[in-house]
Amino acid sequence: MRYMLTDDLWAAMGPLVERAKRNKGGQKPETPDRVFFEAILYWARTGVPWRDLPAEFGAFDAVYNRLGRWVRSGSLKALFELLTAEPGLGEVRRVLLDSTIVRAHQHAAGAPRKKKKSDRPGRRGSRRSAGAGAG
Repeated sequence: MRYMLTDDLWAAMGPLVERAKRNKGGQKPETPDRVFFEAILYWARTGVPWRDLPAEFGAFDAVYNRLGRWVRSGSLKALFELLTAEPGLGEVRRVLLDSTIVRAHQHAAGAPRKKKKSDRPGRRGSRRSAGAGAG
């Protein structure tokens, strides 16, 4: 497996992750923070469905739920703000925050919808029954 977070990068990023955590109580997760972020980067880089996340990252639903907690609590936003403010990360911080590597679903392309044809051949706009106008 090819990992993205080198030891040097994690040495700079690890303390920022601890500072960004909003909820420090509760039971510690089974998956360490570094492996969790490797899983998120792998998921973003490859675009695999959550169920297809390799077992090296732990249970896919644990990673999915943990990411949701980080987003809802504001911890992920706080981490991004800390990463952009950290001068020791240099050019790496741009790589981590660049959303152009995240694949969008094919229907997210924003193509204009086709207009519906109102006059189909062989049909009239309003059809009356034969008895409606007779009298």
